[in-house]
Amino acid sequence: MKILIVFLVNLSIFISLPLFAQSSFKNKGNRASLVNVTKVQYFDIAEKTESIGRLVAVNPVIISSKINQEILKIHYKIGDNVKKNDVLFTLDTKDILRNIEQISAEMKYENETLDILEKKFSLRLSKVQNANNLKKQNIITQDNLDDINILLLENQQQIAQRKYNIKRLEILLGENNENLSFSKILSPIDGNIVNIDAQVGALTSKGKILASILNNKFKEIETDLRSDLASEVKIGSKVDIFSQKAKFSGKVRGIVNIENVRTGTRKLRISLNEDLPTNINASGTRFSLYIPFGDIKPRLLIPKDALIPSANKQIVYIFDKGLAKQKFIQSGVSVGDKIEILKGLEEGQLVVVKGNENLRPNQEIKIKRKQK
Repeated sequence: MKILIVFLVNLSIFISLPLFAQSSFKNKGNRASLVNVTKVQYFDIAEKTESIGRLVAVNPVIISSKINQEILKIHYKIGDNVKKNDVLFTLDTKDILRNIEQISAEMKYENETLDILEKKFSLRLSKVQNANNLKKQNIITQDNLDDINILLLENQQQIAQRKYNIKRLEILLGENNENLSFSKILSPIDGNIVNIDAQVGALTSKGKILASILNNKFKEIETDLRSDLASEVKIGSKVDIFSQKAKFSGKVRGIVNIENVRTGTRKLRISLNEDLPTNINASGTRFSLYIPFGDIKPRLLIPKDALIPSANKQIVYIFDKGLAKQKFIQSGVSVGDKIEILKGLEEGQLVVVKGNENLRPNQEIKIKRKQK
């Protein structure tokens, strides 16, 4: 009897162990999956169209000569980057320096002559006063007094002439000193030299264009957009700009009011809200653009990461009381990294955006806590 009891106990343990293991494995497989979620929300936005644009300079800066002199040295070549106040051209200064030396000598002579004339004027003024006293005493005649007054007036005229000469020489000296500063032609901006129309040894003239510089900061993106869409674009609307996986922002500055009859497009000019990195700052660089058009209206949006690829259906999962509920949706326009939902979801629902790749309907899920 005891042997039978022991046999039955062992048999019961043998049978229950696999069942217990299977039960443990099953419970382990039902562990809730961690997911990231986001709320389904309305956003006030306009529909966007994608376009390709290229970087263009707003206006090149023209570098011209302000004096007539020989070009002694050209410091940069086409394609070089320059900084503001870098010396671009050096002009000959021999004639200017000779003029300055001559004018300075003439000014010295005129000042010395003026000093002598003013001393002479002081003596003649005293002589006139004495002559007036003698005339009152009838010692000299009126003719003698008039002759002395005429000499005084002539002296005043000579002083006025010298003062005029000194002023004229000061103006000439200032012009030549200014011309001397113009012999070093400086870059007015930071930029890139795109053209040089000068040669060493050539005689340049005042106003002659010597070079052109593109300003690195004053650039825009130009794109061609279908006329029907361009007519719905609003000036000042925000534009998303992409290049080499980097995102930048800009705004529509202007729309050219002429249609290209051959292509049916109009040009849009988009100003940048930030400086571009050097590696994509060259004129002609291409960018992907997302340009809003039409009226702004509320749209129900979710991240594109929430979409699950399926044959002919669009599927998402929402978080509902700890379970992954499958929803079939109808999408609308694409808005950057989000997509519009026309049917299938409601505002405020929590849609799964990460960890949704292998979910099954009604599977237990848990929202992953954000790390602080």
